[in-house]
Amino acid sequence: MRLLISADIHIGSPIRSIALRNEELGDRLKNATRDTFTRIVDLAIAEQVDALVLAGDIFDSGIPDVRSSTFLLNQLARAWSEGVPTVLIRGNHDALLDHTARGKLGDGIHLLDKKQPTVQIKDIAFHGLSFDRNHQEQSLLPGYPEPIPGVKNVGLMHTALDNTPGHDPYAPCATKDLLAHGYDVWCLGHIHAPIEHKNDSTLIVMPGIPQPRHIGERHGGFVNLVSLDDGVIACEQIKVGQLAFVERHLDLSDCQDQTQLYQTLLSTMKAEKIGGLDVALRLIVTTNTYPGEILKELALEIQEQLDTVYIEKIKTTLPRREPTEEADDLIRLMREQLSTPGVRQNASDTMRLFRDTLPPEIRNAFPDSDEPHFDDVLNELLEEAIKEVTVTVHQGQSS
Repeated sequence: MRLLISADIHIGSPIRSIALRNEELGDRLKNATRDTFTRIVDLAIAEQVDALVLAGDIFDSGIPDVRSSTFLLNQLARAWSEGVPTVLIRGNHDALLDHTARGKLGDGIHLLDKKQPTVQIKDIAFHGLSFDRNHQEQSLLPGYPEPIPGVKNVGLMHTALDNTPGHDPYAPCATKDLLAHGYDVWCLGHIHAPIEHKNDSTLIVMPGIPQPRHIGERHGGFVNLVSLDDGVIACEQIKVGQLAFVERHLDLSDCQDQTQLYQTLLSTMKAEKIGGLDVALRLIVTTNTYPGEILKELALEIQEQLDTVYIEKIKTTLPRREPTEEADDLIRLMREQLSTPGVRQNASDTMRLFRDTLPPEIRNAFPDSDEPHFDDVLNELLEEAIKEVTVTVHQGQSS
């Protein structure tokens, strides 16, 4: 018995911030998300797995556009036509989604929720609970059925496993509690990077996001093929992502002229070949000569010559000087202050006011305070502020 496990596909993700910086990359990334899911279905059919398992956040929104909904159902119908059923749950992003709004899903597509928490396919009992609201503060584990004797038991859950830092603490659950519940396999979603835990009788697998959407998700790009045969549980990680996010540091301090600058950028970008994948490249450039805007435009010109490398962002830093104890204390105190609720609330209010002043065509690139990505963007902006201060303070120190 074999399962292909995925989660956090985020079909229909708007990719607004990247598209504003690089329209060509934004278009490629939107296609990559769909191409990756098509590849997942192709893999499920080729491997003739007993079920394709999707552990939540299949869509990026609880109100997906018709094109996204049709795409998903067509792909799952294609899988079922080749003998592969799908078992899925809703996560925090698609919590309010009514998958049946346009009619029944079909015999080969099983959505698990409070009304139907269990479905049996061959000798596997699948158990799962869907989110019914975006903000699920309590663990869902107490509501999961007991394991059924005589068959393999597989759980689907969307959860902030062990309250992983950097992720919304929705439906928190501890690894030890999942291992003790009595299921053979847990298929998890929500954390966008691979996680795997195993004891003598239970496997917990979080495949991560199959197609990363930004630099913070660069450890994703995988699905898991799980085998449950003869009392042995085996798990294989398979790369399915179409586009990889990569961060590189580049020191241009020794570039003497623009020709040398061009050659350095060209050779750096041409070197980004990752197993045939397209690459979204973030460059952290050390320079005290070339402004970031010039570097960006030059890199975008080079991008036109390369079919597989896209510039995600270029950030510039000044050559670092040795810090003093006082400078390091200042940065430490700033970090402490930025983590306090009052400062974060003020920063959140400022960000919301700034967003409201933007023209509509730009405003949508920034999430509103009640959107799931708001905290991620706020954290990124605060971290950028710390970095800017750090560079300025260190630059002012004597060598």
